[in-house]
Amino acid sequence: MRPAPDAVAPGPLVIRPRRLRVVAAVMAATLTLAALYGWLVLPRNVRDLFTPSQVLTLLGLLGALLLVMISLALSVVRADETGLRFRNGLRSHVVPWDRVHKIILRRGDPWAMLLLTPADGRPFTADLDADKRQLMALQYGDGAAAQIGVEELRRRQRYYADR
Repeated sequence: MRPAPDAVAPGPLVIRPRRLRVVAAVMAATLTLAALYGWLVLPRNVRDLFTPSQVLTLLGLLGALLLVMISLALSVVRADETGLRFRNGLRSHVVPWDRVHKIILRRGDPWAMLLLTPADGRPFTADLDADKRQLMALQYGDGAAAQIGVEELRRRQRYYADR
């Protein structure tokens, strides 16, 4: 008799957004090219009116926009025997399996949500104050790939909850 699929120890899992990475790359390239084109089509006498600090401000704004797009595109979820490690934009989180209550991705949600049991050991209460984290690497727009990722995380949660 073969063991059930949940009984096999899973290896590490890494999930990254697919469409978000493509959209961010295209938008970053488009924004950069548009800014460069906009600068080059200005008449020379108008460009000469910009002070170095104004040019640096414009470059800083462009850099900030690119940083936001790239940081969101680099969102990731890593799952192993210790729990979940994930990065949403510039912020990283570490959640052990015993704190994971449920992983959900409903129709219309932009990304998956991780519901956490209270750190003090109280039972989970489903209300607006429930502790939760976004899993931005699991984008609803990725379709079946996101659903498969959520199911795999749920399978690992079941496996490690029994340990």
